[in-house]
Amino acid sequence: MTATDRATAPSGSASGAHGTGRWYRQVDATAWRALIAGGGAWLFEVFDVTLLSLTTPALLADFSTTKAQIGLIGTIQAVGMLVGGIAGGAIADRIGRVRSLSYATAVYALFTGLAALSPSLGVFTLLRLLAGLGMGATWSAGAALIAETWPAEHRGKSGALMQIGWPLGNLLGLGVAAVVTASNGGELHHGGWRILYAVGALPLLLALYIRVATPESASWSRDNASDRSRPRARTLLARGTREPLLLGLVFVLLLQYMFWGVVSFLPTYLVEVDGISLGKSLAFLLIQQAGVAVGIIAYLGVGDRWGRKPVFITYLTLTACGILLLISTRSHPAVIVASLLAGMGVSGILAGIAPWAAEMVHQSPIRATAMSVIYHGGRVGGAAAPYIIGSLAVGTTGFKIGLLTTALATVAGIIVMSFAPETKGRELTANAAVHA
Repeated sequence: MTATDRATAPSGSASGAHGTGRWYRQVDATAWRALIAGGGAWLFEVFDVTLLSLTTPALLADFSTTKAQIGLIGTIQAVGMLVGGIAGGAIADRIGRVRSLSYATAVYALFTGLAALSPSLGVFTLLRLLAGLGMGATWSAGAALIAETWPAEHRGKSGALMQIGWPLGNLLGLGVAAVVTASNGGELHHGGWRILYAVGALPLLLALYIRVATPESASWSRDNASDRSRPRARTLLARGTREPLLLGLVFVLLLQYMFWGVVSFLPTYLVEVDGISLGKSLAFLLIQQAGVAVGIIAYLGVGDRWGRKPVFITYLTLTACGILLLISTRSHPAVIVASLLAGMGVSGILAGIAPWAAEMVHQSPIRATAMSVIYHGGRVGGAAAPYIIGSLAVGTTGFKIGLLTTALATVAGIIVMSFAPETKGRELTANAAVHA
């Protein structure tokens, strides 16, 4: 019996999963299996994304290429993720969350594994583009599946638990790279990097598990009982979807700008402006990652209790304070505090972004498409940030002005969020009028 055959199984969101005792006992098995599927696919996607940065020195040597060409590969992979993300949402609305998630996971695992056999840089680039399509589609299907399966009162926790795959995926990539490097004479040159990409094919097993053992979202099954009932993309512009979609897109665009602006240039800023050695700057990055873990764990406790708006505004305020502190001081203790605040703020918002996006378009009959437009459309901000900040970062003053733009984006995010409705506890339903 396939996952689609079990689509009528009761879901956490449908049943309400009310009960007594600790919160995790109020979440049914179907919801937990959805989290394992979506969260696992997300974890290995993050692992896959880290491979390019981990193997860049080896690729430079083995393919006798340049940093510019490797950077272009990263850009092409990002374009694939953007296109795959938005297309993946539409596919998830068409064929179901589980089938779409299993196919997306299989796509990025397959083409990453094939990258281990690349005979040339051109072939490697093409395979990273194709893998990017699957990576982007993974979030779209997985986030929708989890949001629709978890009970409304605990949906925020599901987003935080899924987001834990971010630091875990990074750690997994670093760990595998360390093992392969140690077993390959202390380097990844001369083909050692190919082992990492071969390991990237292992999620093919996860794709099989998702397809066979994960029940479909009962919400999607109910609203897509027949081909005739399936709505088209134009419903994104329908009343009730258009306004929250636009607001969500602008918010995530600002968030992505702030995130990628800080992540891309923080190490360089610490070295060039604060005069911190490269070794110490890496230590500060580890502190920032500790802040990431704290931010995600904290969201587990407050996201469903306080509500989305106050939590997001609190996290944005922490981020703005961290960035401004970083710009205004060269004191090492202050930089430590700034790194912690920035890590906590960014991760806390990302922990809740998938449930919030689902709740913003809670009446949309093509919810996965709407969520993917909000999340992946916001990647435009992430793509713009490194270029804008890099262009401004001429000298110390220019570098500070560049980072200041990320603080301004954070303040703009607070303003946008102040106009957003509170979405905590919303049930996810398809609006009958829009559907028609």
